[in-house]
Amino acid sequence: MQNATATKANQLIAASERLTLDPFTDVDWSIEVADDSQYHLPPEKLPLFGTRQWDSMTEHERRTYSRHECAAVCAAGIWFENKLMQIVLRHLAQMSVTDPAHRYLLIEVADECRHSTMFGEYIRQAGTPTYAPDTGGTGLDAVDDFPGGRAMGYLLILAVEELLDTCNRATMRDDMVHPVSRQIAKLHVLEEARHVSFAKTYLTEAWPTLSEAERAEAAAVAPFAVDYVAQLMVNDDVYAELGIDGGAEAARTNPLHQARIVADLAKLTDFVTKLGVIDDTNRNEWVERGLAA
Repeated sequence: MQNATATKANQLIAASERLTLDPFTDVDWSIEVADDSQYHLPPEKLPLFGTRQWDSMTEHERRTYSRHECAAVCAAGIWFENKLMQIVLRHLAQMSVTDPAHRYLLIEVADECRHSTMFGEYIRQAGTPTYAPDTGGTGLDAVDDFPGGRAMGYLLILAVEELLDTCNRATMRDDMVHPVSRQIAKLHVLEEARHVSFAKTYLTEAWPTLSEAERAEAAAVAPFAVDYVAQLMVNDDVYAELGIDGGAEAARTNPLHQARIVADLAKLTDFVTKLGVIDDTNRNEWVERGLAA
């Protein structure tokens, strides 16, 4: 009898065969991207939304800012996808090719490669700098050394995917947003739903197999790791490029942005609470870091 992860992998292989999209045929790149007649992300998803700096901007300046923010999110997306692929590829290297998850994870890597090319094309056409996230050379590089090892890797995959997914869902539904941004968001939502489904199934099976000590250590590290990911949603270089005085600090301390992070991580925090990663002993750490209510 197959385990739940293998069964889920077979389901996702079939789903991938039914619908896999090509960003160079399913996104209309003939539409000018460097166009500020529309927003490139929904205004309420922009880190400066509702701040003093936001209020002082003209409508055109806000739309320009949204284009730069969208490019920064795409750049962060490329970095995230590369790090997450490394986690998956290390998992693949230790997996039997007869395991159904082996084939599915290769499909997932192929998805992520296409998503990175899509994000890169947006940046190339957006007329902005290439806003690489300021990672400090740490963070996800050492994820295999974290307590819980691969389980922690898939938890971080979920954190990244949930943060991007909620923004993408809002983007694809907002008629105020540039059509290329909406098309990118829709493609990403459709395919990342499969990745999230696999990660949740894998984690649900893997977590109970860890020793009590491994689970305790992983639960202690988890809020720090997820906070690291959440902090990358604000890129200081955007504000320097646009000359927005105090913009980065205003974005990070913006109560609306902080509330958005909590809301965007809600599916993750609900899931890991049920899993046992968050409990009464460590919930305060998640709350104090602005990751949970």
